[in-house]
Amino acid sequence: MSESADLEKSVLEALLHYRKALARVEALEKEEASAHQALDEWRSRVEKSTSDAASSIAKSNLLEAGQNAISRLHDIRVAMSEATAELKSAFTTLVAFDDALGYLPIPEATDSYEQDAGDSPEE
Repeated sequence: MSESADLEKSVLEALLHYRKALARVEALEKEEASAHQALDEWRSRVEKSTSDAASSIAKSNLLEAGQNAISRLHDIRVAMSEATAELKSAFTTLVAFDDALGYLPIPEATDSYEQDAGDSPEE
Protein backbone atom coordinates (compact mmCIF):
# COMPACT_ATOMS: atom_id res chain seq x y z
CA MET A 1 0.00 0.00 0.00
CA SER A 2 1.22 3.44 -0.76
CA GLU A 3 1.80 6.02 1.93
CA SER A 4 -1.12 8.07 0.60
CA ALA A 5 -3.49 5.07 0.76
CA ASP A 6 -2.39 4.34 4.34
CA LEU A 7 -2.99 7.97 5.21
CA GLU A 8 -6.43 7.90 3.59
CA LYS A 9 -7.31 4.79 5.59
CA SER A 10 -6.26 6.59 8.77
CA VAL A 11 -8.38 9.57 7.74
CA LEU A 12 -11.43 7.36 7.28
CA GLU A 13 -10.88 5.85 10.73
CA ALA A 14 -10.51 9.35 12.19
CA LEU A 15 -13.69 10.42 10.44
CA LEU A 16 -15.58 7.48 11.91
CA HIS A 17 -14.22 8.39 15.33
CA TYR A 18 -15.39 11.98 14.82
CA ARG A 19 -18.87 10.84 13.80
CA LYS A 20 -19.15 8.65 16.90
CA ALA A 21 -17.98 11.50 19.13
CA LEU A 22 -20.48 13.86 17.51
CA ALA A 23 -23.33 11.36 17.98
CA ARG A 24 -22.39 11.01 21.66
CA VAL A 25 -22.41 14.78 22.19
CA GLU A 26 -25.77 15.06 20.45
CA ALA A 27 -27.25 12.28 22.61
CA LEU A 28 -25.92 13.92 25.76
CA GLU A 29 -27.41 17.25 24.69
CA LYS A 30 -30.82 15.55 24.52
CA GLU A 31 -30.25 13.96 27.93
CA GLU A 32 -29.26 17.32 29.37
CA ALA A 33 -32.44 18.92 28.04
CA SER A 34 -34.49 16.12 29.58
CA ALA A 35 -32.68 16.50 32.91
CA HIS A 36 -33.31 20.26 32.86
CA GLN A 37 -36.99 19.64 32.23
CA ALA A 38 -37.13 17.21 35.17
CA LEU A 39 -35.44 19.79 37.39
CA ASP A 40 -37.90 22.48 36.29
CA GLU A 41 -40.80 20.14 37.07
CA TRP A 42 -39.27 19.44 40.48
CA ARG A 43 -39.01 23.18 41.17
CA SER A 44 -42.71 23.54 40.37
CA ARG A 45 -43.55 20.73 42.79
CA VAL A 46 -41.42 22.40 45.48
CA GLU A 47 -43.20 25.71 45.00
CA LYS A 48 -46.55 23.95 45.24
CA SER A 49 -45.56 21.96 48.33
CA THR A 50 -44.49 25.08 50.21
CA SER A 51 -48.01 26.42 49.88
CA ASP A 52 -49.59 23.06 50.76
CA ALA A 53 -49.57 21.40 54.14
CA ALA A 54 -47.60 18.45 52.76
CA SER A 55 -46.55 15.66 55.10
CA SER A 56 -42.95 15.30 56.18
CA ILE A 57 -42.72 12.06 54.19
CA ALA A 58 -43.86 13.85 51.04
CA LYS A 59 -41.37 16.65 51.64
CA SER A 60 -38.61 14.10 52.26
CA ASN A 61 -39.48 12.33 48.99
CA LEU A 62 -39.51 15.67 47.21
CA LEU A 63 -36.09 16.56 48.61
CA GLU A 64 -34.70 13.18 47.52
CA ALA A 65 -36.16 13.65 44.03
CA GLY A 66 -34.48 17.05 43.81
CA GLN A 67 -31.15 15.65 44.90
CA ASN A 68 -31.46 12.90 42.29
CA ALA A 69 -32.34 15.40 39.55
CA ILE A 70 -29.37 17.60 40.43
CA SER A 71 -27.05 14.59 40.60
CA ARG A 72 -28.27 13.36 37.20
CA LEU A 73 -27.71 16.79 35.65
CA HIS A 74 -24.22 16.94 37.16
CA ASP A 75 -23.34 13.48 35.80
CA ILE A 76 -24.60 14.45 32.34
CA ARG A 77 -22.56 17.64 32.39
CA VAL A 78 -19.41 15.74 33.37
CA ALA A 79 -20.05 13.26 30.53
CA MET A 80 -20.76 16.18 28.18
CA SER A 81 -17.47 17.80 29.11
CA GLU A 82 -15.59 14.56 28.38
CA ALA A 83 -17.50 13.97 25.15
CA THR A 84 -16.90 17.53 23.99
CA ALA A 85 -13.17 17.15 24.65
CA GLU A 86 -13.21 13.91 22.65
CA LEU A 87 -15.05 15.64 19.80
CA LYS A 88 -12.56 18.50 19.81
CA SER A 89 -9.66 16.03 19.72
CA ALA A 90 -11.25 14.13 16.84
CA PHE A 91 -11.77 17.40 14.96
CA THR A 92 -8.15 18.42 15.54
CA THR A 93 -7.04 15.06 14.14
CA LEU A 94 -9.15 15.60 11.02
CA VAL A 95 -7.68 19.08 10.55
CA ALA A 96 -4.18 17.60 10.78
CA PHE A 97 -5.05 14.99 8.15
CA ASP A 98 -6.54 17.69 5.95
CA ASP A 99 -3.30 19.64 6.25
CA ALA A 100 -1.23 16.55 5.45
CA LEU A 101 -3.30 15.43 2.46
CA GLY A 102 -4.70 18.73 1.31
CA TYR A 103 -8.19 17.20 1.34
CA LEU A 104 -10.34 14.81 3.35
CA PRO A 105 -11.57 11.70 1.55
CA ILE A 106 -15.25 11.59 2.42
CA PRO A 107 -16.68 8.09 2.05
CA GLU A 108 -20.09 7.42 0.64
CA ALA A 109 -22.66 6.73 3.33
CA THR A 110 -22.73 3.05 4.13
CA ASP A 111 -24.86 1.06 6.52
CA SER A 112 -21.85 0.74 8.81
CA TYR A 113 -21.28 4.49 9.04
CA GLU A 114 -24.97 5.26 9.47
CA GLN A 115 -25.31 2.63 12.18
CA ASP A 116 -22.20 3.86 14.02
CA ALA A 117 -23.37 7.46 13.87
CA GLY A 118 -26.58 6.50 15.67
CA ASP A 119 -25.12 4.30 18.37
CA SER A 120 -26.13 5.00 21.94
CA PRO A 121 -23.80 7.05 24.11
CA GLU A 122 -23.43 4.23 26.62
CA GLU A 123 -20.86 2.33 24.58
